[in-house]
Amino acid sequence: MFTLKTLTNHLNGELIGDPNLEVSHISNLEDALEGHLSFVLDKRFIEPSGQSKASAFVTFKKLSNVEHQIIVDNPRASLGKTIELFSPSFPEISSSTHQDIHPSASIGSNSQIGAFVSIGKNTTIGNNCIVHPHVVIGPDCTIGDHCILFPHVTIYHNCTIGNKVIIHANSVIGSDGFGYYPDQGLQKIPHIGTVILEDNVEIGSNSSIDRGCLGKTTIGFGTKIDNLVHVSHNTTIGNHCAIAAQVGFSGSSTLKNNIQVGGQTGFDSVIVQDNVRIAGRSGVTKNVGPNTTVSGFPAWDHQQELRKEAFIRNQFKKRRS
Repeated sequence: MFTLKTLTNHLNGELIGDPNLEVSHISNLEDALEGHLSFVLDKRFIEPSGQSKASAFVTFKKLSNVEHQIIVDNPRASLGKTIELFSPSFPEISSSTHQDIHPSASIGSNSQIGAFVSIGKNTTIGNNCIVHPHVVIGPDCTIGDHCILFPHVTIYHNCTIGNKVIIHANSVIGSDGFGYYPDQGLQKIPHIGTVILEDNVEIGSNSSIDRGCLGKTTIGFGTKIDNLVHVSHNTTIGNHCAIAAQVGFSGSSTLKNNIQVGGQTGFDSVIVQDNVRIAGRSGVTKNVGPNTTVSGFPAWDHQQELRKEAFIRNQFKKRRS
């Protein structure tokens, strides 16, 4: 249980209301009860907040329809900080201070996890990692500190996982790329490269990161990948990128830094420069310059795409009338 004064100081916010009011739980607007704290993340939630039973709110602007509120600059960041405050042992926070390797996990020979504490022949496993049931880690892998591998994660041989990496259930790191050549059918091209996940990367469930054919597939520092994403061989994704669900990359695609990708987007071996936003269901078939927003298939300037769609719909309406 925390007072609003304590929460305001924790979030570096501005308090309106009783500083001594105590809240015992955090909830969404619909489920909140008296004594709960809830969140108004953007303007869509202002009207529902007036019907919520929550006793106090964290909000992005001053609200006229509620009595107790903490105004913050970044409500989504404050949501994360508040969850950590109320639930410090939440299992997805990658700051474990103990080793927890489930006995059903399979750790290959010559693999290393964290601080290199030997647990078996040619296998070393260290502090501060949580490895859930039925995880498989192949030989010659290196896994950093404070990592969490959820159930049924598979990491193939010769992969490198950095510090504070989270990999959710059923994801596969290091599978072969889709490489074949025609010769009396399709003949397989062996993939002998590797995968590197840098520090603070998070991979959603049921995603696949293919190893390089000869070189490496790399996911950069702080990048977050959603569920059901396919990253093909020799693709490079830079730092602090956000990749939504059902995105697919063909081989040797390159994304630079600070890129946001909407769901169901496809990449065709292109180079995307820094600070680009790509709308969902786009088809990126050509290189994209920095500091732009693109959409459509093939993807191009977002404003041009909106004008195109408006023109097509207008012509369609005229033909129907």
